[in-house]
Amino acid sequence: MKIRTTVLCLPVANLDRTLLFYQEVFGLPDAQIEEEMIALELPNLSLFLMSRKSYESYTFKAKRNALLPGTSAPAIISCAVETKQDVDQALAKAEGFESATSTTAEIDALSGGYIGYVSDPDGHLWELVCPKHLWSQADA
Repeated sequence: MKIRTTVLCLPVANLDRTLLFYQEVFGLPDAQIEEEMIALELPNLSLFLMSRKSYESYTFKAKRNALLPGTSAPAIISCAVETKQDVDQALAKAEGFESATSTTAEIDALSGGYIGYVSDPDGHLWELVCPKHLWSQADA
């Protein structure tokens, strides 16, 4: 089997609130809602944020329920960014959103990367990483 593309689908409770979060926090101003879904084309990944009803139309076919993570973390979406400031700015922007949570970024003892965590309004957890080798002299 040869995989041609990768798509991750996640359920959301409120598409408008989710759209605003991703536009503001992740800097995706062109994102929009189409057919009960926000389709985000990220490097090497298509992320579909779907209304719960639309998401359930797929999960029910597989005899599964659709669950929002809430305060649990059934998955972590990890992405590398270019600078430590990118991490800090995203975390700061997330603080202004209802139901979104973020941590203070810090240097990871194991990898040496600068890492912060943010969850979107539905609780989907993102790990924002600036790998040590990408730090500029200004960041160090």
